[in-house]
Amino acid sequence: MFDLPKDLWYSAVCSLREIGRKHTVQQFFDAFALARKCGFTNINTDLIAGLPTDTYESFKKSVDGILSLDAECITVHTLSMKRSSTLTEKGVTIDREGAETTRKMLEYNQNILLQKNYIPYYLYRQSRMAGNLENVGWSKKGYESLYNVYVMDETHTILGCGSGAVTKLKRNNPDYLERIFNFKYPYEYIDRFEEMISRKNAISAFYTQ
Repeated sequence: MFDLPKDLWYSAVCSLREIGRKHTVQQFFDAFALARKCGFTNINTDLIAGLPTDTYESFKKSVDGILSLDAECITVHTLSMKRSSTLTEKGVTIDREGAETTRKMLEYNQNILLQKNYIPYYLYRQSRMAGNLENVGWSKKGYESLYNVYVMDETHTILGCGSGAVTKLKRNNPDYLERIFNFKYPYEYIDRFEEMISRKNAISAFYTQ
């Protein structure tokens, strides 16, 4: 177990609950340890800066906790207030103070990751982000995730497998992009499997054209 002080552990739990995540902090660390035990040598971890109830101190501890795991990739997102998100529906907004705290979070993250020899290898921005900031993917040298780049620039075909996955079929001449969505929830994925397979016929058609 990662040794978070009790007050900061509670803050992390509150942040997860606030954004509707069902897993616990300990389950994350357990899952990471299991992935290592299974032989995975390139693991990405994600953090979000600017979450409600999160503080600069608790975010700093989250970053330090990820670094203690020696993760190969660390993707740090800035909170983006989607119009249909639960937080927006609750009336949560980003004020100037919150944006400044988020900026400090990302500043700490950048400084410590550079010190630990992580490199920023991709960046993208979204609308309605705290402080008009950005999302940055960091990695150890040689562990950059090309998938993360491809999924954002939409220049390559990506085949998605499993529930909730999205296939992107890309052809450059002429310019063409088609998305095929797998069912998200397990009961849909199981009960409507044949329907989903029929959608995959578009993949075969794409490669025979």
